[in-house]
Parts: sequence; C-alpha cells; structure tokens
Amino acid sequence: MAKEALEKVRHAEEQARALTREASQKARDIKRDAEMLAEEKFKEIMAEAQQEMDALKEKARAEGEEEAKPILASGKEKAQAVLSLNKEDLTEAVNIIIERIVKANGNR
Repeated sequence: MAKEALEKVRHAEEQARALTREASQKARDIKRDAEMLAEEKFKEIMAEAQQEMDALKEKARAEGEEEAKPILASGKEKAQAVLSLNKEDLTEAVNIIIERIVKANGNR
C-alpha cells in the first residue's frame, strides 16, 4: 500500500514536470509569436508613417512652388525691364544716382 502510494506520487510528479515543461514551451512560443507580430505591426506602422510623411512633403513642395510662381514671374519681368533699358537711360540713371550720393556726402 505504501509502495502504491509512492508510485502514485512519483507518477503525479512526473506528470507535473511534463505539464510544467509543456507550459514553459507554450509560453516561449506565445512570447516569440507576440514579438514577431509586434515587429510586423511596427514595420507596417513605420511604412505608413513614411508614406504619410512623403505625401506631406510633396504637398508642401507643390504648395511652395505654386506660391513662388507669381514671385518668380514678377522678378523675371523686372529683370527683363532692366535688361531692356537702352544705353542712354542707363547713363541717365547712373548720373542721377551719382548726383544723389555726392549731395548726400556733401561733396559738391
């Protein structure tokens, strides 16, 4: 009877060890699967964030170009106006500027 009781206890201990090993293995598997899933989700989120960032950069660039168009056009018009001045107009403008500088410095 005592021998049977000891056998039952030994058998129960073996089953408990087997269950513990199995539970530990399942826990490791679950942890590994969770880490893999987390890594996949992280990569998805980062890819979406990158796409959103690229879209925002492109939108900002396009808006900047649209805003710059009239400024560039105006600058080109003014540059063309200066380039189209004839020699006499330029000489007159230079003389007026020199006259103002000389009068401002008091060197009459």
